Amino acid sequence: MTHGFDDQGRKFDGNGNFADWWTTEDANQFQQRSSCEVKEYSAFTVDGDAHVNGELTLGENAADNGGLRLAYMAMLANARRKHVDLSRETDGYTPIQTFFLAFGQDWCGTARPEYERILVQTDPHTPDRFRGNGALQNMPELGKTFGCRQGQPMMPVNVCSVW
Repeated sequence: MTHGFDDQGRKFDGNGNFADWWTTEDANQFQQRSSCEVKEYSAFTVDGDAHVNGELTLGENAADNGGLRLAYMAMLANARRKHVDLSRETDGYTPIQTFFLAFGQDWCGTARPEYERILVQTDPHTPDRFRGNGALQNMPELGKTFGCRQGQPMMPVNVCSVW
């Protein structure tokens, strides 16, 4: 859903026609806000020194971050609707902790360093571990629910947010 509002999706109107429907102000705001994600993801490295290309992967990264935010909001709304006690633990975790753990597990995987080196140069998708960690570290709610302190890797002082 969030791909319709990223650097590529904005180039297609509601009928799927190639037409940039954003105002100049919208485009400028997106550029300004997304520059944080470009910088953040460009700092991720594979195989020691091969950096993710934050410009190339921007659309996917913005969609991952926006999608996680929307899913979190939907989970909270559904919990309110069903009167779920968000502080009640099941198997040692609260529903909010379980939500974040599930998202992180979705991105679990392995790849050979040589393959990841090729990916960061050519693929518009950030390697899986950074797709998971990048989006999660931009959710202050994650740090709060797991008791992280601000400034720790998964609860940075500066959080990127496009939307």
